[in-house]
Amino acid sequence: MILGSDNAKVGNGLLGETFRSTAYPVEIRGKVYSLHDTVGLGEYSDGTVDSAKAIRNLSRLVTGLSNSGGVNLLVFVMKRGRLTETIHKNYILFHHGFCDSKVPILIVVTGCEDVEPTMDAWWTTNERWFTQAGMLFNGHACVCAFRGTKGSGYRNDDLVKESVEAVKQLIVRNCMSSGWEKVCYPYSHSRISAPYNLPKHFQFSHRVFGFDRLSVLS
Repeated sequence: MILGSDNAKVGNGLLGETFRSTAYPVEIRGKVYSLHDTVGLGEYSDGTVDSAKAIRNLSRLVTGLSNSGGVNLLVFVMKRGRLTETIHKNYILFHHGFCDSKVPILIVVTGCEDVEPTMDAWWTTNERWFTQAGMLFNGHACVCAFRGTKGSGYRNDDLVKESVEAVKQLIVRNCMSSGWEKVCYPYSHSRISAPYNLPKHFQFSHRVFGFDRLSVLS
């Protein structure tokens, strides 16, 4: 959504499609951020997402980013709906497990275009359930990521633009100036980590990590 294009692929099916993370350059307020888009875990076991492989790859990603400037921000993306056990496990895995609760984390809730009187009313009603589950966030945005049907224009264009601006503001306000670097001990490093070399043109000042889909800013 914040890329301003359809570069980040989102699956339509019930089954997971990829366990790899993909890095995208995003310019916000004159700064270039590296957005690492990942899938969440807990996909159907007969899809192409294998949770064990996903954990290994995401662990390598965090380790690799730690060796090249660190992780600056986590963005937890979920579709409007019930707070499920899988959503809770993903939060614990990424925020506490991978990042030791040291990296700021945002929540972006999609599918809020029909919420009244404003999209943000969804969070006002439901924040307490996240708090009770121990899922605390540094900021939130309830957004519309679907432009809608096309007539004289797309039905949700104004909501999408509003949503993009809200997410960008959250990133700018909460992204750490210095990346957090995970301490890797020789034994675990040799078993689960691997070099992660960004292409030369990916010389970013900040990295953001995104999950359900998770986004990592670095």
